[in-house]
Amino acid sequence: MKCATAIFFCFLFYPVSLPAQSQKTLLLGLASISGGIETLYVTKKIGAFKRNGLDVDFLLLQGGSQALQVLLSGEIKLISGGGGTAAQRARFKGAGNLLVATYTPTMPYSLYVNGKIQDAKRLKGAKIAISRFGSSSDFAARFMVARLGLDPSKDVTIMQIGNQRERMSALLSGSVDGSVVDAPNTLIARQQGFVELADASKLGLTYPHNNIASTDRFIREEPQTVFSFLRAFVEGIAYYRTHKAESMQMIKEFLRVSDNAIAEEAYEYYSRITPAKPYPNAEGVRGVLEEIALTEPAIKTAKVEQFVDASFIAKLDQSGFIDGLYKKR
Repeated sequence: MKCATAIFFCFLFYPVSLPAQSQKTLLLGLASISGGIETLYVTKKIGAFKRNGLDVDFLLLQGGSQALQVLLSGEIKLISGGGGTAAQRARFKGAGNLLVATYTPTMPYSLYVNGKIQDAKRLKGAKIAISRFGSSSDFAARFMVARLGLDPSKDVTIMQIGNQRERMSALLSGSVDGSVVDAPNTLIARQQGFVELADASKLGLTYPHNNIASTDRFIREEPQTVFSFLRAFVEGIAYYRTHKAESMQMIKEFLRVSDNAIAEEAYEYYSRITPAKPYPNAEGVRGVLEEIALTEPAIKTAKVEQFVDASFIAKLDQSGFIDGLYKKR
């Protein structure tokens, strides 16, 4: 592996019946360790990858840009990521990246405010913390403010503050009136006395936040590997959605937290928004393309079908495999 900055994680897994020599080794690049991604860890822990002939390990990369870079270089064949503007812009310009599944089809953000703001009317004139302009937190903040009936460019002041910890500090100090907060940090916000004014997922925000991406070449050369990976993954998702106690324990392991309340906050949120059938989110990709078109009008000619390959999930769906996973439980 050429990426010297990457951190290798070889997670524990349950033994299964397939002999070791039959397993195909596969490395999955992770753009981050955050809420929702634990479904991949659950998939590995329950032995679903092994049952599908794959020996999967995870490689933690330094964000979406590096994940896309190593995917396009061929160093890694599959990544968890690849849904944002950089990835879709690269695809439009001829890069080989392609979404084959979306397992977080929204932005997992809520808008938390101080106790003085009881409703949307009182949000007018407020200062709202995001990470940086053009980021997903910025996009989510503007979406939520607009859905609350205000103009995000006129009725509020959106401020670049930094990461989640820095945004929370700004909220605590009173230098901002509200902040975009991701799950499970939403629990911490409530514990500090802040109030949830909006949840982007409940307001209908569709976005390809967590995805599985591959390349045209790998899909063409090893379609069975991609299919086997996604077959295992939908099994992992089914287990995650139907085994709360076990999944919460795995969430604690994956996120490296000991607090049951944090694990439950993450589970309740992501089990609600993680789809049983993780089709690549075409509607969300369309929104990303519209966002890019604001500065690059040429992308308006693109068709969403150029950016996704739904055939693998469709095959699993149409065969009845996914529905069968839930009938067993």
